[in-house]
Amino acid sequence: MDFIKRVTRIGGKAYVVGGWVRDSLMGRFPRDKDYVVCGLDEYRFTLEFADAQKTGSSFPVFLLTIDGESCHVAMARTDIKKGKGYKGFEVEYGPDVTIDEDLFRRDTTINSMAWSPSDEELIDPFGGQKDIKDKIIRATSDCFCEDPVRALRASRQAAEFDFTIEQHTLEMMRFCLGELIQEPKERVFNELERAMHSERPSIFFS
Repeated sequence: MDFIKRVTRIGGKAYVVGGWVRDSLMGRFPRDKDYVVCGLDEYRFTLEFADAQKTGSSFPVFLLTIDGESCHVAMARTDIKKGKGYKGFEVEYGPDVTIDEDLFRRDTTINSMAWSPSDEELIDPFGGQKDIKDKIIRATSDCFCEDPVRALRASRQAAEFDFTIEQHTLEMMRFCLGELIQEPKERVFNELERAMHSERPSIFFS
């Protein structure tokens, strides 16, 4: 019995999320699959998947081999900003968190989609598919500016995909850049390095 069926059998639902969904819709070669599980608590999940290796400390994220590949599997969660920087989030997770609530906390609409393998259904509550078609980078919500590295990631993805950043998103990017100095250097350098290898790095620095 495969991963999706096992999750369903014990009362949960598994979704593929993030970059794999986005890249598949863009016709790009999708990379690693990340999963979000709704409807289960951590105890029930680990009881079923005893070989899952927990990697997250503030919320449950597991490494699990699925279809021969090492994948990240997270319990659905929400984020509430309580302090500064990426560590200033209070995380809530549990079986009652819906997939839409989990997607809402993500940075941009093109990254806020999920695929349900059991239903063969795209979950797209914020219009990410249309923004891919229109080649637009748009913040999922005003919570975008709660993590300043999202501004760098939006610029990097605009350079990587040759997309245009939507005006309100640009305004939020300018607003939150001041907090970048408080972020770990590796988070900032990671986005800079990836931008330099993008299709049009000049967009990142414009």
